[in-house]
Amino acid sequence: MLFRILLCALAAIPAVAQVDVLTRRYNNLRNGVNDHETVLNQKNVAAGFGKLWTLYADAKIMAQPLYVSNLVVPAANIYGATAKVKCAAGCNAVIFATMKGTVYAYMADQKPSSINDTLLWATYLSDGTACKCGATGPQNGSGNFDMWAVDDPWWGVLGTPVIDRASNSLYAVAWTNDQQYRVYNLNITTGTIQAGPVTIQGTVGDQTFAGNSNGWIQRRKQRAALLLANGLLYVGFGGDVGQGQNLLAGWLFVYDAKNLALKTLWSPTPKGRNAGIWMAGEAPAADNSGNIYLQTGDGDFVPSEQSFGDSILKLQFQGTGLSVTGYFAPCDQMLLQQCDLDHGSSGPVLFNNFIVGGGKNGKLYLMSTAKLAGYQAGPFPPSAAMCMPGEPDCTDPSDLIQKWPAAIGHIHGSPVVWNGPNNQTWLYVMGEGDHLRAYPFQNGTFNLPAMKKSAWTQPNLNNVPVCQTQPNHGMWMPGGFLSASSNGTMPGTGIVWALVPANGDGNSCRGVKAMLMAFKAEDVTQEVWRSQGHDAAVSDTLNSVGLLSRFNPPVVANGKVFVGTAGNAEQLQRYGGSRPFMPNVNYYLAVYGIK
Repeated sequence: MLFRILLCALAAIPAVAQVDVLTRRYNNLRNGVNDHETVLNQKNVAAGFGKLWTLYADAKIMAQPLYVSNLVVPAANIYGATAKVKCAAGCNAVIFATMKGTVYAYMADQKPSSINDTLLWATYLSDGTACKCGATGPQNGSGNFDMWAVDDPWWGVLGTPVIDRASNSLYAVAWTNDQQYRVYNLNITTGTIQAGPVTIQGTVGDQTFAGNSNGWIQRRKQRAALLLANGLLYVGFGGDVGQGQNLLAGWLFVYDAKNLALKTLWSPTPKGRNAGIWMAGEAPAADNSGNIYLQTGDGDFVPSEQSFGDSILKLQFQGTGLSVTGYFAPCDQMLLQQCDLDHGSSGPVLFNNFIVGGGKNGKLYLMSTAKLAGYQAGPFPPSAAMCMPGEPDCTDPSDLIQKWPAAIGHIHGSPVVWNGPNNQTWLYVMGEGDHLRAYPFQNGTFNLPAMKKSAWTQPNLNNVPVCQTQPNHGMWMPGGFLSASSNGTMPGTGIVWALVPANGDGNSCRGVKAMLMAFKAEDVTQEVWRSQGHDAAVSDTLNSVGLLSRFNPPVVANGKVFVGTAGNAEQLQRYGGSRPFMPNVNYYLAVYGIK
């Protein structure tokens, strides 16, 4: 289990639980919950919570921040002057990576007095031969990576790294100007590269992952967070490989975590096309029995040929390779494929021997992890006119325990599943253009009539014409990215944190502001706090986050909330296929807590 609780007796204060956040969404179950938060609660967040300071970054932060408690860094390796004095015997550290390819480690609990005085170390990831100026301009292929130009001008670390505390290792994947991806193992106490870089390459069937010809451009994205389980490092890829091209988008590389030797390479469509593993930045989930769970995007679906587009998959590493030991695809899989309603926009969540997952059609599906439900075809393929909102229903296999329309718009990222007072389990989801919705789990299914929802919802996109992607679209991507915190099941401590777009569509528009919100976990109809104003324009305040870094949930640890950003401010504008100028933006990680 990658979510560790360390009980440390501190000399100056009573013993408190020190939490490590070493992976995406706190743990390999991907439930999105830190239930050992002893500082923040509903009362003190409502009374005195706010933005404390920012930590310098050299570019946009798309990867989720990680957190290491009581990290001991040798004094000779500490960069910042304040850090040298106050962190000599160890301190809590927040670690994050940027789209320029730099990994930073800062003191988590110390306000900086200059750009770098609380900096522990920083490491720029490059293969040594690629351009070290950052992936700037058209050479970075971002027109192929980034159709809306919202992530220009750099492309470096996109997927969330993962940390192994036992070996002091941080694993990260970076892209550089030679069009190659490389995997690194960094020592978290010094920032030095202790293994790698290893160029990611391999072949499935007649398709090769990395080209070597002049003019070849990498089109695949390493957006999915990394998974570390049973000594193996899993690195997934998705991406738009181009209309009409018979190419694989979905690739899963498995490395030996000790030496970064490639153990196996697998694709969800080895004889087909697409089926990207992207999950809006989420990581594959893993249980204690060695099973791996993930979701795939639009792609060929032919189970007899081991092709699984738009599916939830259960995998296991056996011998020298990965085997599919269970799968589920919605009965309208052909409609999802035709209408770009891919099932891969979200990641699966494990709880109580159940698995729940959904995607762009706004539905969630509940099954037992012991038996994924398989597939029962509906009366399709559909006509183009049957795409949303006129989507017909169909019947899924009987092993599917429950399905329901859980959100109005697309679901990005994963739901949060939290166990609260009176042993009541709740599922939280916030789709595009929707309220935060909370579903109680009772007697083996979710009680849909007992659903609660927040009063606040994202305004209609038509109010912001500059960000409209199509007439009457009305949905603001990506919806809400969620995290939950509590002190166990203690009443009054449960909070659902939501990071939402405040003034436009975060998928197609630059300059979209983020708003951090907090709700009572037992009753999400009650908003506890927000970073923006309560007026119709959700005006800026002293607590404003800055620009939205989509697909990046807030992280709660030891009384702090860490939010990756796309910088401080930029003009609200939709570029489409054109590339924007180099923006004058100050990039940073925002840190929140009790003032």
